[in-house]
Amino acid sequence: MRSLFMIVILTSGSVYSIHGRAFPPHGNPLVYSLAISWLVAITIAVVSSALFFRVNPKLFSLAHWEKQGGIYDRAGVRAFRWALFHSPLGWINPNFHLRGSRADCERLLREMNSGEGVHWLTGVVTVLLAISYLRHDHAGYGYAMLLVRIPFDLYPIMLQRWNRGRVWRVLERPARSGVAG
Repeated sequence: MRSLFMIVILTSGSVYSIHGRAFPPHGNPLVYSLAISWLVAITIAVVSSALFFRVNPKLFSLAHWEKQGGIYDRAGVRAFRWALFHSPLGWINPNFHLRGSRADCERLLREMNSGEGVHWLTGVVTVLLAISYLRHDHAGYGYAMLLVRIPFDLYPIMLQRWNRGRVWRVLERPARSGVAG
């Protein structure tokens, strides 16, 4: 319930802040960029998340240098994860929690693939939008839009990949049979 509440608040605030028109950009560049970014992200999530959930998991496979997660630790993903879990933004998708069984790992991996796919697509669309702003003499808005990509797309993508490596490491361990030997 709080997930839906958070989505409604962010969407309503974003629609209100752009005052019903997206172009030309107006108002504070950072607030405008956050609002447009949220509206693009929520639209892409609604339209494509089910598709990304069903896509072949090999599309989101990890490179050998990602599997242990060291690269993401150096990038500060743990701090981002902590901030996400301790803010209302962590409420947006409650499906990113493991429900305590190895069997649930497959569902969680698909949720992470879907989340990563949505962030990749959102990132591409908003970078193209930012380039459009830069080309149409709205440089402040374009640069703000590019800056917003870091915490709203780049770090979530890295977090999904880092978490997927953690889940794969758990799945690679032999399952305990529960029988004492």
